[in-house]
Amino acid sequence: MSAPQPDLIFDIGLHRGLDTDVYLRKGFRVVALEARPDFCAEVAARFAAEVEAGRLTVVPCALYPRGGESIAFWVNPEKDDWGSIDRAWAAKAGHAVTEITVPTITLSELFDRHGVPRYLKCDVEGMDEECIRQLLLDGRRPDFVSAEASSFDLICLLRACGYDRAQLVNQALLWDVRPPEPPREGRHAAVQFTGHHSGLFGRELDPRRWTSFQEAAERWSDYFRLQARDDRLALGWLDIHAARRESLADLGVG
Repeated sequence: MSAPQPDLIFDIGLHRGLDTDVYLRKGFRVVALEARPDFCAEVAARFAAEVEAGRLTVVPCALYPRGGESIAFWVNPEKDDWGSIDRAWAAKAGHAVTEITVPTITLSELFDRHGVPRYLKCDVEGMDEECIRQLLLDGRRPDFVSAEASSFDLICLLRACGYDRAQLVNQALLWDVRPPEPPREGRHAAVQFTGHHSGLFGRELDPRRWTSFQEAAERWSDYFRLQARDDRLALGWLDIHAARRESLADLGVG
């Protein structure tokens, strides 16, 4: 089994490159996947020096169960972060969408070409569960993984991958989060997070908030039950981060 490369991060769901910017500033190499070719071109131009130096690789493809195909991708001009291969997902709340055709790739193909990352960030609208399913089937494991906690099945898939510690993060509260100094991942980068960032990752997350997967699943269930009763009391949306206990042991995580 290939060991994770300690200086490598996968940004699956590049969007406009806010997370990639943070990872590069922290000194990591980044492989960034994005289906929209205009976003890929925009980010590649913005970070031309990093691309030239081999620190950033932009992959203009959609994550899919099979690589090497061409499929429909639905662009939401008003909410450009809702683009998806799932038309219903992209058109949520009655938004108009337009169709483009994009090439596909699998997670295993990305591992084969670029290596296994230390951290796998997944934020692909409507496909987060598919990404974690592909991770389970592949067998190679990053040290840390995050994805939108969009389903109970996704949480179960992460546990089945062998991760035994989880942390739920309410993404609507990122504005109040500051990177730790001294840093616990790469270099320090002063960042004002927004709702379009994924936020802290790995060892930089609050050590006190790592839990068992059972506890994380119970909290996830509590959140969505409250949201169903009164969505003004359960604002935002949740990401789940996964790790193994041994990666966090020196931080006092049991």
